[in-house]
This record gives sequence, C-alpha cells and structure tokens, in this order.
Amino acid sequence: MESSNDVIIYAEMHLVFDNDFDVNEITRLIKIEPSECKCRWETRISPLTNKQNEGFWTLKSKEKSEWDLKIILEDLLIMFKHKLKEIKDICDEQNGSVIFDIIPSFTPENKPALYFERDFLDIVDYLNATIQIDMYVL
Repeated sequence: MESSNDVIIYAEMHLVFDNDFDVNEITRLIKIEPSECKCRWETRISPLTNKQNEGFWTLKSKEKSEWDLKIILEDLLIMFKHKLKEIKDICDEQNGSVIFDIIPSFTPENKPALYFERDFLDIVDYLNATIQIDMYVL
C-alpha cells in the first residue's frame, strides 16, 4: 500500500479585482478573515503587461496529505458557504471575479483523485467562478 504522504493537496478561493476596490472591505462586510489579501495598488507591476497586478482576497484550505479532493474542498467551503450571496453581490457590484485554485503535489506513482461533486459545481456556477488546477509532480 502506498503512503498518502506522497500526495499533498490544498485549495484556494480568490476574489480578484482589476480596479481600485479596497479588498479590505470584503473582510468588513462578510466578517471572514482572509488567508491573504492585497489591494491592486499594493501589488507588483507585471513584467509581462507593465501594469499593476489585480487586487485579491483569498481563503486557503489546510494543506493535507489526502487522496480525495472532496475532503479538501469541504475544508474550504465550510469557511464561506454561509456567505455566498454576499460574496456574489460584492463581485457583481465591484466587477470582481471568483477563481477556485486546486493545488495537488504528488509523485508519479501516487496520483490523487481529482473530481468535483455537484454541490461544489453548483457554487462555481452560482458565483460564475473559474476552476484552475495547478499540478506539481514531485
């Protein structure tokens, strides 16, 4: 039996704003502390576009040695699921977007199960969000 220590997964939800919206307002409005946030004026200049990077407000799940993505997504969703309407309203009013980032790290012999439950996909649809998967083979 393979050791699950060869797989580490975490997930993030980013609220992204390509304008001067003060992302600290999100914390005040929904009363959830982000894992990280920066207003656009606090970000770096992109060397590719020579423009300021977007502002963002991020929640991050725990990093777990886990085969099943469902457990990781449940860890993330429990943080904000009760504030979906508020998050949607903020993004609609401030021209923001929602990105779910899935980050698995694994060895070639130990691949995680990457799939999405209907409940998660319903939230992605409701928020008009994007899903990104950044895989790292160790």
